[in-house]
Amino acid sequence: MPAPLDVRRAQLITPSRLLMYLLVIALFPVMGVVSPHALGCSLKRGQSTNFTFPSPLHVPRDLPIGGVIYDTHGWIGSGDAYVDCMGLFQHYIGTGFISGPSEVKVPGKTDVYATGLPGVGIRVAWSSSLDTPAHMEGGEMMRSARRRTPIPRNHYSPAQRWWIQLIKTDTINSGVLSMNPVRIYYDDELTNQLNFLSSQVVFQKRGCVATGATQTVTLLQSNIGQFKGGGSTARPRIFSIDLDCDEGVNVSYRIDGLPATDSVLKNVTGSLKLASGIGVQLLQSDGVQPLLLGQKYVLGTADRPNSDMKIELQARYYQFQEQIRPGLILTTATVTLYYE
Repeated sequence: MPAPLDVRRAQLITPSRLLMYLLVIALFPVMGVVSPHALGCSLKRGQSTNFTFPSPLHVPRDLPIGGVIYDTHGWIGSGDAYVDCMGLFQHYIGTGFISGPSEVKVPGKTDVYATGLPGVGIRVAWSSSLDTPAHMEGGEMMRSARRRTPIPRNHYSPAQRWWIQLIKTDTINSGVLSMNPVRIYYDDELTNQLNFLSSQVVFQKRGCVATGATQTVTLLQSNIGQFKGGGSTARPRIFSIDLDCDEGVNVSYRIDGLPATDSVLKNVTGSLKLASGIGVQLLQSDGVQPLLLGQKYVLGTADRPNSDMKIELQARYYQFQEQIRPGLILTTATVTLYYE
């Protein structure tokens, strides 16, 4: 009598197991055709820039360790990439140099990495946005130890914008400058790339020495009633940058800073204690012609050993917006000397 019961149980269990096996087997064909793009990011448009430094690059003898040999003075590159990151798993963005150049410590600078020429380091910043920040440090500084940062599922359009500096890190001899590229990856997709083409660097034994590495120019206090509208000026002051130059050297200079207009320096911060709508305009020595920021000017030739040369300038307040607010004005500028 027990035997028929065992048979019926077997008949009930066997179809259930068969159904389970069929379900498991049916899953394998479905999983086998899953696209890699369903798991990771999918590149639609990439960007690459081949950057060439001016050649030859001349390094003045008086440039201190940590001094800037070359600066793009702004963001270079154009366009943007496009990548879909709508996969099933966590997505990541990877940024930095490839092949791990060593970091070099210099005074006053961070994120400086060795190049193929001893004594010359490089700093690179990337802006992922077309709305680029005013300063290099406002972007993401590229590093040798590549960052890997989780990002949410989304569509991304990373901008192809770079800011580049060459920094003196030690004694320099003339030679060929080469360095590792920078690459941006979304998962395994290469979206943005910056390649450096080799350039010749020439170390100059002649040049000039400024009497002070930093110079402060203080304008007299003004009142808001002196400004009548855009283009109004007040409180001009003449000053000079004094140089001690080797005989025979031809000297040119360029002044850069955060511009409000092509000849007006803007307040460096947005504190409520600082004035708005008013900056500092620089003029050439005649006090008439504005000095254009970022433009190279010829100073002259040193005609004897240890020649005393002067960059004579004038500074004054300048109203560059219709709406102004009283307060302090604080701005900075950088002077670059060229020797030929």
